[in-house]
Amino acid sequence: MTLKKIAFSYVFLLVFSFGVNADELTGRQIMDKSSEIHDLPREYEDLKMNLFDRDKIFEKRELRRFSLEGSDGLFKYLTVFDGPAGVEGVALLSWQNKGRSDDQWTYLPAVSKKLKRTAGSSKRKPFLGTDFTYEDMTSDDRDDFLYERMDDTRVDEEDVYAVKAIPFAEDVKKETGYSWRVFYISKKTWFVVKVDFYNRREKHEKTQYNYDPVVVINESMRPMRTLMVNHKEKTSTEMLVQQRKIDPEAVKEQMFKHRWIKSGRYMR
Repeated sequence: MTLKKIAFSYVFLLVFSFGVNADELTGRQIMDKSSEIHDLPREYEDLKMNLFDRDKIFEKRELRRFSLEGSDGLFKYLTVFDGPAGVEGVALLSWQNKGRSDDQWTYLPAVSKKLKRTAGSSKRKPFLGTDFTYEDMTSDDRDDFLYERMDDTRVDEEDVYAVKAIPFAEDVKKETGYSWRVFYISKKTWFVVKVDFYNRREKHEKTQYNYDPVVVINESMRPMRTLMVNHKEKTSTEMLVQQRKIDPEAVKEQMFKHRWIKSGRYMR
């Protein structure tokens, strides 16, 4: 367990030991608690992706996702497409940074043998024709955001906390495509069941739904199905988990290095 997580655990032990009830929790405390329970140091997922226009699937894809937490508590992510032929071999590498926006590179083996950096406002763009943007493909450093607790509500008959995440760090505010997001977190499991995305014009543009959560280890949960709905474009992207692993052999540090990707060893 990292020092950051130990600190979170200690804080919440004190909070609940002194009898602070749920009504007194701040937005940041709710987000920290959710992270404390559900963050995993490493993870591998084998996924199927369906792209919808209205209610009709117009393309099916296969992909893999890897994540690894470093000794500094920051995460690295690698997303690799295995099919169909038009996207086979495309990879997205993301490195989380402290106090500034993440580093991201895209690898297009059919075009170049170099990783192309995704910088600035480019992170707002859709990732490879999906309803996820480049910035959606990584996680937040919570110190880069202000978290405002909103009125508690219900999602699919489940009691949830609602927390508004507002960009705080200057470069994140400059690069993000969102004025804010609203996270809906189960009061029972602390699992994020839904996220609303508000664009830079403060319009509700997208919603992410995390369906069919399962316990992976201890109390940590993951969805078996994720759906990102673009309300403006009337499109959506569905991801269905086929396999998930959290053991060290499934995710290794070398997988997140440029030379490992350029060598082609990430390919199946």
